[in-house]
Amino acid sequence: MEDGVDQGLLPQLDSGQTEPNNPGSSQNGGQQNSQQNNDLGGASLANQQQQLSWNGGSLPRPRLKVVLPVPEIDWSYAVIERLDPLTLTTSLVPFNPGKLIQDHDPSQDLTLEPGDVVTIFSQVDISVPQDQRTKFVRLEGEFKAAGIYSVHPGETLRQLVTRAGGLTPNAYLFGSEFTRESTRVFQQQRLNDYLSNLELEIDRSTINAAVSSLTPQDTAATATEVSASRSLISKFRTLRATGRIVLTLDPNAIGIDRLPDLPLEDGDRFTVPSKPGTVNVVGAVYDQNSFLFNQRQELRTYVRLAGGPTRDADDKHAFIIRADGSVVSRQSRVGVFGNTFDATRMNPGDTVVVPEKVPRPSALRNFTVYSQIFSSLALGAAAIAVLQ
Repeated sequence: MEDGVDQGLLPQLDSGQTEPNNPGSSQNGGQQNSQQNNDLGGASLANQQQQLSWNGGSLPRPRLKVVLPVPEIDWSYAVIERLDPLTLTTSLVPFNPGKLIQDHDPSQDLTLEPGDVVTIFSQVDISVPQDQRTKFVRLEGEFKAAGIYSVHPGETLRQLVTRAGGLTPNAYLFGSEFTRESTRVFQQQRLNDYLSNLELEIDRSTINAAVSSLTPQDTAATATEVSASRSLISKFRTLRATGRIVLTLDPNAIGIDRLPDLPLEDGDRFTVPSKPGTVNVVGAVYDQNSFLFNQRQELRTYVRLAGGPTRDADDKHAFIIRADGSVVSRQSRVGVFGNTFDATRMNPGDTVVVPEKVPRPSALRNFTVYSQIFSSLALGAAAIAVLQ
């Protein structure tokens, strides 16, 4: 690797989209760009970069999109499908195409018979071990050589960051964000299941309320509650899981050695921001805002700077979304010496959330719990966005 460029990486440049007011987006300019792109064929990377620079910015800005054009071959397993002419039964004869082609292993050079069908699988057809998969990982933010890297077999997060040149002096590891596609899919599935169970609970509560309704007014009130609940669930269904994995780093963590030896997967993304100088206060306060961080100030001070809780605030259920994605609730601060939540020390980038009180309808008492949970998810996503 030279100058932070991973030599094993073959990115695809998608230059089909242009910036607004870009001269290259005109019809004539687009024809010229097409010709210039054709002229780049066979040139070295340095020559291509030089020609692009000479264009004076008239070329549309390319979007770096690193994907595999086709699924890669599973070189550890292939199979011969063979029909026995006597019994008319089918048998499978496996072999290792990697050893056959690369190592010329004679034990894998099987003799074919008339009617045999040879099937070569891809890594999508049959899931292969992580170490055998081609993996691209994105490093963004305070890295000496931020970019997209192809991961070596068995390489961990700490090893990849080391290979990328390490972190800059401004790196704020506690506020880093590590996201994984497989985790995002799992989180989204759990979220969808949670909402489906909630809908079933609302249906059961609606039936019970309809049976126990004594007057038309009760029936109308129940219908209104159900309509509002279903509308809120529809909004919850627009929430998308982030796939974030909390790395549980120390707030004062500095240096690559503090990173976990986490095995990497394809599509992982690790973002390390610079250290923010603020603490955020959102929710049912008089002034939702960001305030300068002071290591001597406690949570109660930042809430006071925001004007304090409003009359509709549910202060008993206030919580903190730490810069690393973890959550500290008031209930978790109950100890031998009472509740110490208001005296909690804050970290740069932390967010204090003061939720609003939610009316508890008679037929849907448990719905408040769910609404607070999903409101917390939405506020958490907003707080994480503040760090980037």
